Amino acid sequence: MKKTLKILKDYMIYIVAVLAFVSIIIGMKNPSFFKPLKATLPVALFAMLYPMMIGINLKNMFLKRTREKTIYLILLNVFYLVVFPLLTLLLMKLFVAIDVDNKFLAGIVLISLAPIPSSSAAFTGLANGKVQLTIIGVTWTFILAIFVMPIYSKLILNAVIRVPVESMLMSLVIYIFTPLVLAQLTKYLIIKKSGEDKLKDLKPLFSLISLLGTYWMVFVVFGLNGKLIAQHPALILVSALIMNAYFLVRFSIAYLTGTIAKLPLPQKVSLFYSSGSNMTIATAIAIYTFGPLAAVGAAMGGPFSDMILMILFVGVFNKIAERKALKEAVETK
Repeated sequence: MKKTLKILKDYMIYIVAVLAFVSIIIGMKNPSFFKPLKATLPVALFAMLYPMMIGINLKNMFLKRTREKTIYLILLNVFYLVVFPLLTLLLMKLFVAIDVDNKFLAGIVLISLAPIPSSSAAFTGLANGKVQLTIIGVTWTFILAIFVMPIYSKLILNAVIRVPVESMLMSLVIYIFTPLVLAQLTKYLIIKKSGEDKLKDLKPLFSLISLLGTYWMVFVVFGLNGKLIAQHPALILVSALIMNAYFLVRFSIAYLTGTIAKLPLPQKVSLFYSSGSNMTIATAIAIYTFGPLAAVGAAMGGPFSDMILMILFVGVFNKIAERKALKEAVETK
C-alpha cells in the first residue's frame, strides 16, 4: 500500500492532468456517461476531507503557546483576513475583464479564499521548514474558513452573481465541521482502543482514501463539463497561467513578510507554504453552492497552480538551506 500511495502522491500533477484530459474527451463525445456519476460527488468529497482531518491536532493548537507560534498566527490572520481577500478582489476583476462564465468565476474566488491545504505540511517538511507551525495553520484556517469564505464571497462576487450564503454555510457545515468532528472522534476511539501506534499504521490507508476521492472528483467534474471545456480550451490555459501568477504573488508576499519580521528560515518556509489554498474544500463548496462548472474554476488552483509552485520551491529552499549551512560551517572554522 505504501508503494502505491507514494506513486499516487509523487505523480499527482500528472495523474490529475491525464484524468482531466481523458474525462474531457469522454464528456465531449458522450455527455450522458457522467450524468449518473454526478450523484457520487458528495461521497468523493467526503472521502477527500474526512481522512485528512484525522491528522489535525486541535489540542496542540489551542494549549501550547510559543513566541514563533504567536508571530506566525498574527501574520496568518493578516493574510487570510485582509491581504488575500484584497488580492482575490483584484483577481476577480481580471477574470471579469476576460469575460468568463460567472459560475466558473465563483470557483476561482472560492479557491482563492479557501484554507491552507493539508499537503502544505508535507511540503514544509520536504523544504526543511517548521512542520508543526504549518499544521497549526491548516487547523486555524479551517476554522477561519467558516467565516471568511461566505462573508468575503458575498462581498466580492455580489456584483456578478448571486451568492446563496445559506447554502454556502450549509456546505461548510457538511464539508468542514461534520468531517472534522467525525475525524476527531475516530482518532480518539482508535487511540483509546489500540494506541497511537495503530493510528500511525492507519495513516497510509487514510491518505490513500483521500487521494482516490480526489482523483474520482477530478474525473467526474471535468467529464461533466467536458463539452464546455473542449469549446474553450484557451480559457483553461489562460486561467491556469493567471492562477499560477496569483499564487506566486501570495507566496512571495508571505516569504518577504517573514523576512521583514526577521523570522528564521524554517519559519519563513512554513509561512510560505501556509499561503496555498485547499482545492478540496473549495471544490466541495463550489459544487454544493454553484454546481460542477464552479468546481472547474476551483480546480484552476490546486494541482494546476499552487501545487506546481509548492513542488518547485522545495528544491529552491533546500538549496538555500544548503548554502546557509555551508556559510555557517565556513564561519565557524
